[in-house]
Amino acid sequence: MDIQSGFAKILPYLPAALQMPVSRIAERERQRVQELRLRIGRNLHAVIGGDEYAVLPDGQLAPETAEGIAVTRQMLDTLFQNACMHSVHSVQTAIRNGFLTAAGGNRIGLCGTAVLSENRLETVRTVSSMNIRIASARIGCAETIAAGILQRGGRDGLLIAGAPASGKTTVLRDLARILGKTKRIALMDERGEIAAVQNGVPQFDVGTQTDVFDSYPKAEGIERAVRVMSPEWIVCDELGGAAECEAILHTAQTGVGMIASVHAGSIAELYAKPQLSGLIATGIFRRAVLLGTGASCGQVLQSEMLRRTGI
Repeated sequence: MDIQSGFAKILPYLPAALQMPVSRIAERERQRVQELRLRIGRNLHAVIGGDEYAVLPDGQLAPETAEGIAVTRQMLDTLFQNACMHSVHSVQTAIRNGFLTAAGGNRIGLCGTAVLSENRLETVRTVSSMNIRIASARIGCAETIAAGILQRGGRDGLLIAGAPASGKTTVLRDLARILGKTKRIALMDERGEIAAVQNGVPQFDVGTQTDVFDSYPKAEGIERAVRVMSPEWIVCDELGGAAECEAILHTAQTGVGMIASVHAGSIAELYAKPQLSGLIATGIFRRAVLLGTGASCGQVLQSEMLRRTGI
């Protein structure tokens, strides 16, 4: 399997004190790093296979309890400002959603003190932790799933379920690449993680017949795609909001197939999610696969047909 990691593209965002140690991480380990975690007053950690390792000044990865590089307030502030492109105001919506999207489809998660307005999250101040999720293209990781879709014919919808950090986005990216060779795909890339579009050009291979709706809210993107691009399949990440589920319902009579990922620890959990159970009951999604985590990240642990009678 060919692995293309966005690791190198995160280096310019790091404060100077972290750039050198992180750049010294061995190439064979870089391709396996899933996350870089910065917590104020604690060691800089790299996550591989769900396990955390301390990053040492020479770039070696050691057990998490080893004495590594302590993260300071200044480091966090520098990373935050770099990720905001030194314009916090322009990315307030992303901050409210808890993450910033960086070059190469990398995502920087934020944790800190919430600022509320009328019991709703307005922004985050005094950031205390940041989690850099490294985007990667794993060419061929979705071949089995794609083969099943193509062999069955038709456009029976597919849900890709998994816990956080189970490789859902990576699998979706490879599915778009494979299906997009012969099918018209509309890819909903609301957070810019799947295709990593720059100046209109995807930085990852997402298929020659794939049209990328970059930064569109999924609900609006789905409606527009059906109206103007005549897709055979729509692919979207992290389904679950009421508006996007409603938009998918509106596509039910158009003949467009749906492929979407969703947070779930088991296929059984899909029926417990109200919006999803409604979509399953309509028959829009006919099959689901469950991905593993840790050492099984990106691997299909379970695949089954969904019960239309639902809940």
